[in-house]
Amino acid sequence: MSDVLSAPYAPLYMSRDPEDVVTISSLFKAVWVLLIVLALSVGINIYLSLRKADRIIVDKSSGRVVELNNRDYGSTETVSISPDTPSATDKKYLVKEFLTALYEVEQSTRESQVNKLLRMLDPDLSISMATRLKQNGVLAAEKAESVNSSWELQDLTVDENDPYVLRAIGVRKIRRKAAGKDVEESVQLKAKFLLKDSPSSPVRNDNNLRTGFTILRFRVEPVNGKSVSPVTLIADDAEQETAAGPPVYTAQER
Repeated sequence: MSDVLSAPYAPLYMSRDPEDVVTISSLFKAVWVLLIVLALSVGINIYLSLRKADRIIVDKSSGRVVELNNRDYGSTETVSISPDTPSATDKKYLVKEFLTALYEVEQSTRESQVNKLLRMLDPDLSISMATRLKQNGVLAAEKAESVNSSWELQDLTVDENDPYVLRAIGVRKIRRKAAGKDVEESVQLKAKFLLKDSPSSPVRNDNNLRTGFTILRFRVEPVNGKSVSPVTLIADDAEQETAAGPPVYTAQER
């Protein structure tokens, strides 16, 4: 018994089953593959969420595809594809819609039209004009006198020396009640606008009617130079310096 107890202990060695080693190695490889697949999936989802939507534009008159997956395929007789660059057409459309909203009055839609035209203005000018209209009671007078009017644009041009200056001329016909009588009047108005590129993003938005421009200043006055009522003009001489801003100048006049 004493010989057994006094015998030195034999070293103990531990080792993995080779099959376990292979299994663990395979699992590690599978985990790395899954991580790579997950990373790719997240990256693709982010890319798809940020990129522009795929578009297919077909010219119905000819049946030709002119754009596929944001790649241009030329133009047809009725459709052409070009980079998005706001142009003179957009400027004219903005001014035309502004004058219509300002001078074409129907009492059932007047409030929405005023809100629409205020959004077309530069923020500072919009606040100033809204305040002025309220202080002068023009909109209240329109309602009290049951004003209804039409607007006919006669001419609208872009200044040759300054592409951000536009001039318009048109006729406003008004029907209203004054002192219990029906009154009809017609006045020819001339307007001058100074536009600027839209400061908000996206550049084309609902406020600027997707034109990419906003109205920085404007001035309206009768063609014949005679004074007319605030209800007729909306912006009289007193308002031109505050609500409509300082007079608009062309590049040469500056």
